[in-house]
Amino acid sequence: MRGGGGTERWPTAVLWGLLTALCAGATVLAVLVGLAYVAPGGPAVRVAVTACTTRDTGKNSYVRCEGVRPDGTTVVLPGRQHPGRTVEAVRAPWGDYIAPRTSPLARSAAFAAPLLLLLAAVACGLATLRSVRRARRRSTAGLLAPVRLG
Repeated sequence: MRGGGGTERWPTAVLWGLLTALCAGATVLAVLVGLAYVAPGGPAVRVAVTACTTRDTGKNSYVRCEGVRPDGTTVVLPGRQHPGRTVEAVRAPWGDYIAPRTSPLARSAAFAAPLLLLLAAVACGLATLRSVRRARRRSTAGLLAPVRLG
């Protein structure tokens, strides 16, 4: 234990604060992605899928499909569409085209993921406040010692 009191508590408070910020950022990202897939802002465009390729990236792989819009523009879609099939696609806020998800499970996940992340951010924020209060209380405890007169 150090002589001054709570200096060993400040790194804990900083780590809780960092975790709070990360959870808050993940909440915002989950809201944006969930809204983009479940309730897209723009109009849907019908895209005729022409070809799909699977790309291996080490342990994981992803499917990238190309399609043609009615005006002749080539569009790249993530996911597992089948060549020759026509799918609906919308432009996501980040600029790519995505296939919207309309199933009840997708809507539930789009609602639950940000909610759980928000709850985690609140819990981490409360832990941050508690750690800061403890560190302040311990760092000032030794400063207020009684003074003897005489």
